Amino acid sequence: MKIQTTLLITCVITLMTACSQVKTQEYYAEHLEEAQKVVQKCEIEARKNKELKDKFVENCTNASMAVMNGMLNNLSQGLFK
Repeated sequence: MKIQTTLLITCVITLMTACSQVKTQEYYAEHLEEAQKVVQKCEIEARKNKELKDKFVENCTNASMAVMNGMLNNLSQGLFK
């Protein structure tokens, strides 16, 4: 039972730490699918008119910039073919 409790606590702490990390725009540029999901989540949270935490806002900004840059790159590739 002690092992299960310790394992559960470790998992919860790991998840909380992972959720609170700010990922860079470069990271999101390499993981565009994840960036798009983050942007969708940001839009949903913004519509709720809740106060957003700093790290969440930073992730939203970085993911949004990566998605926009990816779209611009795709557009420019199409224009210059």
